[in-house]
Amino acid sequence: MKLIDRYIARQYLINIAALLAILFSFVVTIDASINIDEFWEAAGETESGEPPGLIRRVTLTALWIAHLWWPRLLQLFNMMLGVVLVGAMGFTCVQLVRHRETVAVLASGLSLRRVAAPIIAVSVLMVGLAAVNQEAVLPEVAKLLTREHRDLGTRQTASGPIPLATGNQGRLLIYAREFNPDDAVLEGFLFIERDERGVGLRHTTGERATWTGEAWASQNAHLEDLTKPEASASGIPVEIETDLDPTALTVLQYAGFSQNLSFRQIGRLLEQTRGGDANVRDRLQRNRFGRIAMALSNILIIVIALPFFLTRMPGNSLGGSLRGAPVAIVCIVGATLGTSAPVPGVPAVVSVFLPVLVLAPLAVAVAISPKT
Repeated sequence: MKLIDRYIARQYLINIAALLAILFSFVVTIDASINIDEFWEAAGETESGEPPGLIRRVTLTALWIAHLWWPRLLQLFNMMLGVVLVGAMGFTCVQLVRHRETVAVLASGLSLRRVAAPIIAVSVLMVGLAAVNQEAVLPEVAKLLTREHRDLGTRQTASGPIPLATGNQGRLLIYAREFNPDDAVLEGFLFIERDERGVGLRHTTGERATWTGEAWASQNAHLEDLTKPEASASGIPVEIETDLDPTALTVLQYAGFSQNLSFRQIGRLLEQTRGGDANVRDRLQRNRFGRIAMALSNILIIVIALPFFLTRMPGNSLGGSLRGAPVAIVCIVGATLGTSAPVPGVPAVVSVFLPVLVLAPLAVAVAISPKT
């Protein structure tokens, strides 16, 4: 790597880090100021029952804020990476043009494409870092991302009801009044077993069922056999084998939970829900392949936006910014919507790549057209 590459890459990385720090500080500060009462009350709860001193309580409040937000910042990094890359690219290019460094580069016989190369390389590096974060880090803290402010101080996923879910290729319906993902426990459950035609065969109800690794087991359940009423029984142990394991139910309970799972984990969920709810499967497919499409789109958007900021001669950078910012924003919003929103009549695996198909020709046209 030549000196010019190291210099531009360093400037770009510094701007990325500065924008991330400003963005993270802004988001956390806004949330903390809105919910300061809940953080303050959580800091005042002690095992002895006596309120802590002022300094200790202020310190605990700051720790509760950090405890809630550190996994969310990892998620926010991936969500806002495209905006940050474009913004940092704009600042870097404006600095190079304003200080007449691009003039020196052109005078040495290099083209503006040579200046753009380290910026694109760093962008690819950051997109790769986001991919590692998505596949290796976020799945480890996925349960922490479901916590709300009422769950301060805990490392557990909040409990909640399970809507009527379909498993076993549509032959089993599950409902639960409350589901605890950490303990893999269903409270107030109802299992409805059906045949191939969808006709109910058995109803199994009870107060508590636990996951054994292959089935939901209850030691005190009521079994109602719809085909043989005389075979119905109460207070008996039952085991219901199903592909709806705790992870699959967590995805159903928390709409955004699957966004924090790895590519392989989502693939396993798709295998488990084969023949199940089509809307759930489409959402899983969009989450799975949408992250690939969004990564490609982020790189293409950088290529499209570069010529608006990287110019040959120093001048008023406001004009380029006013032209380039709307183009970049429209591309980012369009790519985000295109990779997350369903397209009627188009399979989810195909629809998520529509933004890439639109942005790729624009990026090629821009890459071969700048004056240099």
